[in-house]
Amino acid sequence: MSFPKIPMDKWVDQIVDWLQVHLAPLFAMITELIEPTVSFFQSALMILPSMITALVLTVLVFWASRLSIALLTFFGCLLIDNLGYWEASVETIAMVLTATLLSIIIGLPLGIWTSRSRSSQHLITPVLDFMQTMPAFVYLIPAVFFFSLGAVPGIIASIIFSMPPTIRLTNLGIRQVSADLIEAADAFGSTSIQKLFKVQLPLAKPTIMAGINQTIMLSLSMVVIASMIGAGGLGTVVLQSITRLEVGKGFEGGLCIVIIAIVLDRVTQSLGRERQKAKSHKGKGNRRGWIWLVLFLIAALAVFTLYTPQDPEKDRVTLTYVNWDSEVASTHVLKKVLEDQGFQVKMQEVDVGPMFAAVASGDADGSVAAWLPVQHRNYMDKYKGKLEDLGPNLKGTQLGLVVPQYVKANSINDLKKDADQFDHQIIGIEAGANMNKQTEKLIKDYDLDMELVESSSAAMASSLAKAYKEKKPIVVVGWQPHWKFAKFQLKFLDDPKKEFGQSEEIHTIVSKDLKEKNPEAYQIMDQFYWTPEDMGEVMLMIDGGKEPEQAAAEWVEKNKDKVKKWTQ
Repeated sequence: MSFPKIPMDKWVDQIVDWLQVHLAPLFAMITELIEPTVSFFQSALMILPSMITALVLTVLVFWASRLSIALLTFFGCLLIDNLGYWEASVETIAMVLTATLLSIIIGLPLGIWTSRSRSSQHLITPVLDFMQTMPAFVYLIPAVFFFSLGAVPGIIASIIFSMPPTIRLTNLGIRQVSADLIEAADAFGSTSIQKLFKVQLPLAKPTIMAGINQTIMLSLSMVVIASMIGAGGLGTVVLQSITRLEVGKGFEGGLCIVIIAIVLDRVTQSLGRERQKAKSHKGKGNRRGWIWLVLFLIAALAVFTLYTPQDPEKDRVTLTYVNWDSEVASTHVLKKVLEDQGFQVKMQEVDVGPMFAAVASGDADGSVAAWLPVQHRNYMDKYKGKLEDLGPNLKGTQLGLVVPQYVKANSINDLKKDADQFDHQIIGIEAGANMNKQTEKLIKDYDLDMELVESSSAAMASSLAKAYKEKKPIVVVGWQPHWKFAKFQLKFLDDPKKEFGQSEEIHTIVSKDLKEKNPEAYQIMDQFYWTPEDMGEVMLMIDGGKEPEQAAAEWVEKNKDKVKKWTQ
């Protein structure tokens, strides 16, 4: 006897929908709290030249830790700046500091509460177990729904994921304080507050700092993962490297994260220990005074920068896109064109679902990466009436299964008898992509003895390039335009059942209020249109080693007449 499946997914979706509607003011208030905090830390770290900031951080680390860690901080900052990741590192540090600060503000009182009450400990412990054991990626889903894209949902997810160690170890540290000392404090007539702040917290400081140390490390790991929802920082560098298989760039981004992690870890460990008496006390008060003065001046400059009137909202445009080769090319070209017209353009690299959600909610102004009528049809149906479709910006695209020209198979039906040649595998792209779902359906409908191997767009292209070089049979999920068609001789397999539909178009979608809020940007995006050959040219330059910004700038300079039509 089989029992029907519990519709837990539907229950959770209904709860999320209810929270979105009824707690929207609360989420807006949380956003208004977090955004200025992140901006403050970013301003404090960016207000001075990178070299001066590195020196200030070195002095602070030396005061809090020891000389070796201070030197590591200085040379680590120099290396990060030399590699060109200073701004991304500042974004990451600002998010970690914000997440850690809020985790401490929330976690310390909860830890104190659980240490003073067995019932509260029994109540909170299962919640902490849930928070720590739930996969980190899962927190990104509701965070996007409640706070859209950017740093805020990433920080919220980081707080949930990283706060438990602070609560647990605060509770543990206070409970480990000797009962004799508590009795002595009672004998001297101490109140509960006096015992807490004069006896328990000072003695529990090493354990509490160990919890804060773990919170910082978990926050750092989570804000890197949060790059998937547009949080920015070094996580975006790592994510781009993964999806594009850029090993060197990925190593550089990872090395910057390692440097930040080591410095934060060593500093918090040092703060948890008593200051070594080997350091001379002579002049320490004066040195601390100068350090506090420098910190005050930096904070004042950061506040001044934070609240300095910014450029008008109408001059800012936010574009969101998926990290596919075609969308990287089109979005960077549009960004260059908008910047040449005087707009400040912010780009958010996310997955497909968050991309549509951001445009529908108005957190992003638009995207030129909607594949219709098949590939992204589900998202268009879901957000119908919440965004505006400006029509195609590129026609003549095609989706399907792709093989090299030297492969004998010409139709999907041919894969039935030739499955052994392909090791019974079809190389797919990112997990969750609609093309993968269509391919799985295709395998069933054609009764193929093959399986779909989910990977990424870059991994698919890399597998194709390797097989092509060795003249081995391979079948991949593919689309055109793509640079691989310019680099290799490829062909689409005939699809008699039209599993992938007919030809696709790439559409431009914008938020409902863009036309009223920013009519000039709306008009440029509405008139943005180019050909597969144009897009292929930009993609080929990027694949050849040029940065997307450089490739877009060169194409725009070369095609002034076409760009002029977009900006009229």
